[in-house]
Amino acid sequence: MPPPLPVSAVRGLSIRSFSTSPYRSNQQQNQQQQQGNPGDAANLMMTRLKRDGYATLRNKQAQIEQLRNQKNSADYLRQMPRRWEAGDVYSPHDMSPVEMQKWRKRSPRKADVNFSLIQEFTSTSGQITHSSGTSLRPVNQRKIAKMIRRVQGMGLYPTIHAHPEMIRDNFFPERR
Repeated sequence: MPPPLPVSAVRGLSIRSFSTSPYRSNQQQNQQQQQGNPGDAANLMMTRLKRDGYATLRNKQAQIEQLRNQKNSADYLRQMPRRWEAGDVYSPHDMSPVEMQKWRKRSPRKADVNFSLIQEFTSTSGQITHSSGTSLRPVNQRKIAKMIRRVQGMGLYPTIHAHPEMIRDNFFPERR
């Protein structure tokens, strides 16, 4: 190996010993140290994604827990419809299901009248089907007939389902 050259002999030139790695100046080495390894950026990104994922998961779990608590409280309120005020006196009998049933409010109807059901009890010409055709008991047949007359009277259900020319073929089949 050749003897090292004195540094004072060559000013302004950077001399290095023989190496298989490419030459990097001090400025390039500083930049590389500031940037870190290429794998460091991926590691930083993964840790950030994990951290954000855990935060999102915690938020979602908190929302689920809140919904679960709301459902439980709503269930308890449905089971105990009577509201007690401060100073009210009550006995264990007041907590019985029979007493609680007295305080329950009827819920409003959530669905509209099913007109396809009404259509089964009327003919195409608007007549109410006889009990022999509906096979209902007399009590229920009267209820159905009353309901049909009411909805027809309110104008919610037509008195004639098909146009007279359309139902003519049912009454006069020989004209076809």
